[in-house]
Amino acid sequence: MALWLVLTQVLGCASPGPPRPPSLKLPQPVGDLAAERIGDQVVLHWTTPAKTTDGLTIRGGMTAEICRQVGSASANTRASAKTTTAAARPSGCVPVQRLAVHAGASWATDVLTGPLAADPVQLLVYTVVIDNATGHAAGGSNAAYAASGLAAAVVEDLRATAKRNGGMIEWRQSPAAAEVAVELKRVRVVEAAVGAEPTASKAGEGKAKPAADEAPDEVLLRAGQQRLGSESQQMAGTIDATAKMGESYRYTAQRVRTVQVGGQRLEMRSVASAPVTLVMRDVFPPSAPTGLAAIPGSGSAAGSAQASTDHGSIDLSWEPVTDADLAGYVVYRQRVGDAGGLVGPVERLTEKLVVGPGFSDLTAVPGQRYAYRVTAVDHAGNESSASAEVQEELHAP
Repeated sequence: MALWLVLTQVLGCASPGPPRPPSLKLPQPVGDLAAERIGDQVVLHWTTPAKTTDGLTIRGGMTAEICRQVGSASANTRASAKTTTAAARPSGCVPVQRLAVHAGASWATDVLTGPLAADPVQLLVYTVVIDNATGHAAGGSNAAYAASGLAAAVVEDLRATAKRNGGMIEWRQSPAAAEVAVELKRVRVVEAAVGAEPTASKAGEGKAKPAADEAPDEVLLRAGQQRLGSESQQMAGTIDATAKMGESYRYTAQRVRTVQVGGQRLEMRSVASAPVTLVMRDVFPPSAPTGLAAIPGSGSAAGSAQASTDHGSIDLSWEPVTDADLAGYVVYRQRVGDAGGLVGPVERLTEKLVVGPGFSDLTAVPGQRYAYRVTAVDHAGNESSASAEVQEELHAP
């Protein structure tokens, strides 16, 4: 019994360790602040912390204060942890905005006016300080850089046209072509099924919408003002060679001015242009066949689906068309009159497409002269112009 009492007293007097100081409930400083200049605005993005500096979940509201410094960043751009709001601000940084924030992705915009929206270009240094509900902060964020100065002009008259080799994207040329590049972004769109999404004006019409499985915007071009032989010398553009037939795309464009200031290489983007939609419909016929030749034959050449005769044939051959979407060929025939002119209707000799570059006309009548032409057809049903004409006659046996 005595031993039990001794053990109880010893265990009951065990030390819990040194006491912990009370939490100051200071939000962790932001570490991923980023700035992007778009038009006359600087768009800032960051992640508002969910934890305090001592690892506790933040309770209550938080306030973000955006600071902007013009010129070189000070040595105290990121302040050390303090318990008072004033001391937590980086020195030389002027508050430009305060807003309520919650843990997670956050953003704000700083509108540039007056000298900051005009040249000469100056370095802008931004930091964000997160205050707790009592107005205290642990310190400023990392520095994010942007440039003041005249913004690049908005891309005007953006247009898109389907071409055989891709989508031709054009826009009105900038007077400051030597100073800016143009960046295109593309999103693939699909047509909704008829009747699935009735429009406000007409029920049952298909409506273009982003594809359910589309990838994020894809940068297609970052180049200078390239002319494409447009009808107007004021237009510039490029070919999107990755645009596929049968697909639809939505494009927007931004001009990008790149400057070097304060040891930083920075971009100044224009506001995005109005979007333009390109429907890549295959309306482009394949190349016309060349090298068509005709000779009297025996009537046994491969490639003819006609019944064999006992009086021979007129055999045709031509150079193969190398278009990737070629489906086959069509052979046409017309009679030649005694005076050498073409008479009668043009006959299509091939009900089905001829796969290879050759054909035997087994229905030619001996003693009659014929003129032949050949066209190429692609998988979309587009037919080329006709080949050069060739004439031949099957002589009587």
